[in-house]
Amino acid sequence: MSGSSIVKFQTVVAESQDGLSIDLMTTDHGLEQLHLIISPKALDKLIKDNPGFEHPGNPVVLAQYDADSEKLTVFPLRTLLTSRFLEPKYTKIRSIVVDGISSLEHQDYSANVGIGNMPAGLVRAPLFGFGVLNDLRTIVQAVERVPDVTELYVSKARGVSQNGGTLRISRSIFDGFRKTVGRLHRKTLAFANERKLEVIETKISDLLQAKDSVDYDDDVNSALADRLAEALVGKIKSGTISRKAALQTVRASVATIAKTEPTEILSLQREIETVTLKDLIERMEKRIAQKGLTEYDWQSFLSANAFILRLAFGVPALVFEEQLAVGGTRFDGGGGKLADYAIRAGLLGNLAIIEIKRSSTDLVERKAYRGDLHAPSTELSGAVSQVLDQRYRLQMDIKSKKIDSGVFDVYTYAVQCIVIAGLIPESEPMRKSFELYRNSLKEVLILTFDELLAKLRALLSFLNGEQTS
Repeated sequence: MSGSSIVKFQTVVAESQDGLSIDLMTTDHGLEQLHLIISPKALDKLIKDNPGFEHPGNPVVLAQYDADSEKLTVFPLRTLLTSRFLEPKYTKIRSIVVDGISSLEHQDYSANVGIGNMPAGLVRAPLFGFGVLNDLRTIVQAVERVPDVTELYVSKARGVSQNGGTLRISRSIFDGFRKTVGRLHRKTLAFANERKLEVIETKISDLLQAKDSVDYDDDVNSALADRLAEALVGKIKSGTISRKAALQTVRASVATIAKTEPTEILSLQREIETVTLKDLIERMEKRIAQKGLTEYDWQSFLSANAFILRLAFGVPALVFEEQLAVGGTRFDGGGGKLADYAIRAGLLGNLAIIEIKRSSTDLVERKAYRGDLHAPSTELSGAVSQVLDQRYRLQMDIKSKKIDSGVFDVYTYAVQCIVIAGLIPESEPMRKSFELYRNSLKEVLILTFDELLAKLRALLSFLNGEQTS
């Protein structure tokens, strides 16, 4: 020890059955150290069991104390006489510092006491190599995930901070971690014991009922994960963590809940649909109020909320392809014209084509054609012609497309054509003209954006149990 002269050297922990003992070294500068002493008996055993083992030579320092700062630094090591003897206990953490500690000379080194005023959760007995209690090792594992940290400092000062390779945690926070880990550990054990009892009890009942076979793994993994997550998540106070964990739990256990609590899952589904619909309605109302949205903006919105497109059909419908190539050789191929959406409608997989325009698209000409009659706008009539042409090209090439794409469960028996454009005209003459035009079309359905919005509102009213007019 440079700059220090040894004033006392004494054995504070007598030699154990394994042949290990602890010596205390003190200096006249207030520096104190605990050394692990390896007896010839222990060394012989180590060499016999591990031929490559060599005595470290220098004193094996387990702890170091500075009287001026009252700080104790321990160096957690493995002290069992195995092949890993004297290896660090942890992957990255090499030392743990604790302040507010009394001199090592005044400690009781009996096996049940050790360094008495260390925080709960830390190993106090020198022969056990110091460190964190094994049940709390996840605390160290979490600390080691902090970049560059190699030292844990449990301090009387408040809060948490990092200074280089040292992570400082207050005693109260560390104690909170200790209690949380302990509580979760006890809950997990209690849950596991309860679940094991339930499983065996059920299997015995099944066997007594003379069932031909019993599946000993049936529902064990999924039910265990679902119910354990529910038991642990329920006590988390943080709203963000609780909500996220709850969502993960529900998502993972939908199938199990649907079997055991079908009424509850249907009720939950309706509540989720109601909240989602309200949000969707609000977002669509805001978009309709924005006059500058392009066709691409609406296509992006409807792509993210394809549920709205399915409202246009009276039968189950799924989006088959966006930007479907109606020319060319494949459904997703380049070349040829592109339809905004192809929908697989009904149980037969019959395709339908949807063409999306803007919510600000004029549906009829503003200037009357004759009297109070308004002609369809050029943009609307052009969209009708466009979707009919897309249908024609799709029907002409459907066989080769199915072969080239390897998709055979779609059909073009009677391709429905839909144009979504504009808003219901404000004036009565313009509304009449629009209604006359679109109802004269036998092969194209025209829907407005506010009509789709009305469908969403009607669905929300239905889910809320309201009477719709």
